[in-house]
Amino acid sequence: MKIAVVSPVLPPSWSGQAILIYRLLKDRSPEEYCLISQEDYAAAEDTAAAPKLAGRYHRLAPWRQIPRGHFLDTVKRLNIYLLSRQIARIARREQCSAIVAFSGNLNDLPASLVASRILEVPCYAYVCDFYSYQQVGERAFAEQTEAKVLHGAAGVVVPNEFLRDELKRRYAVDSTVIYNPCDLQAYEAAPAFREHDGEQRIVYTGAVYAANYDALRNLIGAIELLGRSDIRLHLFTAQSPKKLRKAGIRGPVVFHEHVNVAEIPAIQKQADLLFLPLAFDSPYPEIIRTSAPFKMGEYLAARRPVLVHAPADSFITWYFRSHDCGFVVDENDPAKLADGIKRLLCDTGLAQKLCERASERARAEFSDEISQARFAQLLELAKGGV
Repeated sequence: MKIAVVSPVLPPSWSGQAILIYRLLKDRSPEEYCLISQEDYAAAEDTAAAPKLAGRYHRLAPWRQIPRGHFLDTVKRLNIYLLSRQIARIARREQCSAIVAFSGNLNDLPASLVASRILEVPCYAYVCDFYSYQQVGERAFAEQTEAKVLHGAAGVVVPNEFLRDELKRRYAVDSTVIYNPCDLQAYEAAPAFREHDGEQRIVYTGAVYAANYDALRNLIGAIELLGRSDIRLHLFTAQSPKKLRKAGIRGPVVFHEHVNVAEIPAIQKQADLLFLPLAFDSPYPEIIRTSAPFKMGEYLAARRPVLVHAPADSFITWYFRSHDCGFVVDENDPAKLADGIKRLLCDTGLAQKLCERASERARAEFSDEISQARFAQLLELAKGGV
């Protein structure tokens, strides 16, 4: 069986979604899939995040641009129809028996569903984030589209139970949960925790934006409340220090440039604490509540204490608390966060227990092999429609 994979981003992009696709497909024969995107990957070079896959890449023609201020449903539907015809032509030529469409933009999911109907093959919707809430300014149209896609899909994949339950509540659809996979072997090969050098490093790796601004500001405030010059936040991110300082992220902070993905396991394993934040006050609380940050599996695999600072109703708060694999502060209060930092740094027994539990969860649910097996099991259902 061969699948057509449709996504706004593909390997070797640095994005988490591209890395996810790489890890799901890297061990499959290139004859078992093809890759379709509106981005041009013909001349793309391998990255440390995710090399190019061996399967064939296809580029879709760009959709019609909608004039600013004119959100016409007819134009959107025309874009979806034109894209669906392109996807169908590629999938037919490649002799695909199913289409797997990833979320991320307005058009790919509905266009893939229409293409599957043209070809009379199953379509699977892989919803990495809350689709309708990602479409800022086009929420009403996106919600209508979301309902049609989820009801029409042969199967739906989500990265966590909270998004699964929300889609079930809203649309009465069942979903398969596949956690974002992590390369556990890279963490096993990385150097063990350093000999203590007098500095207490709180480490955050990844993008910094509105989804975590206030939580990071709370962390800086907590460090200042502790009055300890040996505690610093180390940020490894592509965002510039100038932009971050403008957002109020300044003080006991060490800014590091974006680093090669291959270096991340060692950086995380040298942390005294790993910080996992989500915003308490953001423009998209629904996405925050159902978000599964890609770094979550990495933090668990690093076998270092994880400090979670996120709203009480969020998935990550529920996961770390229910599995007792991290220390959770779910109040928007720097003083409470300071207490959490102090406890983790002083109580070595607690820290060790959390590290052991985190490692267990990484092995049980976040390995590449487990995610690949769950994905393959889902696709087995498509064979009945071939």
